[in-house]
Amino acid sequence: MLGELSASRRAASPYLVVDTRGNVVQLRDRDHRLMRTAVAATGAARRFEGDKKKWKWSWRFATPTGRFRILRKVSDPLWVKPDWHFLEVGEEVPVFAEDPRRFQRGILGSYALYFAKDLMIHGTLYEINLGQSITHGCVRVGAEDLQFFYENVDVGWPVYIY
Repeated sequence: MLGELSASRRAASPYLVVDTRGNVVQLRDRDHRLMRTAVAATGAARRFEGDKKKWKWSWRFATPTGRFRILRKVSDPLWVKPDWHFLEVGEEVPVFAEDPRRFQRGILGSYALYFAKDLMIHGTLYEINLGQSITHGCVRVGAEDLQFFYENVDVGWPVYIY
């Protein structure tokens, strides 16, 4: 993908590139020069399926590929646990979206940069796992890199994921 970019064509803005095979995030300037590289963890590309009491489920945990934009940036993000989390850990899925068991702070790191409704670049409690394809679709980076991206990436900037 980066090989297709012409050095003579300036980008409209700086942009992020997420390499899901290499598990890295790059920040590039308008002239396509590398500003920052971060080791990342991306989607595991696995399927989680099952059934319980006539309820069947299936999720595919992969980081989507394509062109996105930074939709919003959040400091001290709140993780809203999706249904798959409860099923994955063998707990009962809360019926109501407002159930307090769904909400947890600190899991996503200090910041989150959303590139889709429920997908973001965020931190991790386990930086030792960076460099692996283990997430449920989000892109995890270390605390220092996350702070750099939060402080230097603007809402609206492109995110290219391949």
